[in-house]
Amino acid sequence: MLRRGTAARWSLAVIVVLLGLGCSLSWVAADADTLSAAGGSDGNAEAVKQAEQLDLLADSLYQHVLEGNINLVRQEILQASDIFEHSSFQGLTSVEGFHALSESLVEMKEATNQAQIQQEQWQTASAKFRLAADSLSHPKQPMWMQYYKVLREDLSEMKARAAAADSRGMKAAYESLQNHYEIIRPAVIIQRKPEEITAADAWVSYAGGLVQSSSSSAAEIQDVVTSGEEVFNGLFGKKKDDNPAFAPIDEVNGLWPWTFWAGSFIILILTYTGYRKYKGERESFKSVKPKEL
Repeated sequence: MLRRGTAARWSLAVIVVLLGLGCSLSWVAADADTLSAAGGSDGNAEAVKQAEQLDLLADSLYQHVLEGNINLVRQEILQASDIFEHSSFQGLTSVEGFHALSESLVEMKEATNQAQIQQEQWQTASAKFRLAADSLSHPKQPMWMQYYKVLREDLSEMKARAAAADSRGMKAAYESLQNHYEIIRPAVIIQRKPEEITAADAWVSYAGGLVQSSSSSAAEIQDVVTSGEEVFNGLFGKKKDDNPAFAPIDEVNGLWPWTFWAGSFIILILTYTGYRKYKGERESFKSVKPKEL
């Protein structure tokens, strides 16, 4: 029978092997993407111009939502749909990023076309679309990066409320974090790799289950918050904290089985993503017009 430390080391070795396989496929796919991008400068220039137009339009739409001018918002949604009809934004983002941007516009359209406008939902949808369009147009300095401090404050609040055995406050802090993450998620998908989004989604889902469970201890919540800090550091391209996000393998008590299975799942997603790219499914974009409501 394996001791916990031995089993944990074996689990880590398996994850490392899977990671190596996934990264190998991803590198092959990246090489293929680089080759396919060569010679597409003319189309890329047009896509950049269309992305800039969409960004300006999304900014104007957002301001008109704040002002409550529904007529102008509807006109701008039609203009945005027209841009989508004539562009795939080739070379500016992945297929996943393009669809995330399209879905944010669909969500904006749905929030606008309700019989009675839900103001909070309307503003949230406009913010998601605004950040997504900005992410496409400003890959080096996107606005969604400003949410790093906000999310870290949510994580700190979760940890503090857990330590104080304040379950209501802890749930409120988690809901705040979840809402902030959902607002930036389309923008993040446009710029980040699928496996990074998968890791963040998995953490948000798992943390939500712990927060809602009446049997979760303060130590479990604090541990998962610490791992969340690491996940979001990676997502925002920040340096690791001085203190490690995870305890040393030998010191992990009840969380290492989840870490193994979650890690394996994420690596398998990475591997599958690389395989899809290798097979050429992402060699071309199809122009997708957001559905009419």
